[in-house]
Amino acid sequence: MKRLPLLAIVTALASLLPLVGCTCAILFLTPDHTPRLLTAAVGYGAVMLSFLGAVHWGLALEQPDIIPAGGTQRLSNLRLAMGGAPACIGWVGLCAATVHELIGLLILIVGFAATAVVERMAWQRGAMPRGYMTLQWFVICLAELCFLAILAACMGMRPH
Repeated sequence: MKRLPLLAIVTALASLLPLVGCTCAILFLTPDHTPRLLTAAVGYGAVMLSFLGAVHWGLALEQPDIIPAGGTQRLSNLRLAMGGAPACIGWVGLCAATVHELIGLLILIVGFAATAVVERMAWQRGAMPRGYMTLQWFVICLAELCFLAILAACMGMRPH
């Protein structure tokens, strides 16, 4: 398997900026802005989750030398099938957010956690590039921290 290029690392870290920005704005601006910022955070979270699934599609469709030997067709089929799951979870979260933003946020929290578990299993089987899991753990953990901070802030704003 190939190592991750530096540009992949830089862009993965930069991809967190909109979510971190929304989180900071929710935490530090007046509550008047929170509904729009929450919508933006959930929307961006859904996009991020879709991208995490797309990585698996890309690996499945890449040249055969990227895919580990032994059961490559089964692995490719599994990657293609599972690559769409995060996008579906993100879409469900986005749809749920139209009814109640915090429900959408909770769905994204579960979706990111489930994606981390599945990616860890794939990495343990040697189906992911070196360095990928370290980067993904960082990105997913920071995204989860942002979602949890948003959730805590929004729960604190609710009338008792």
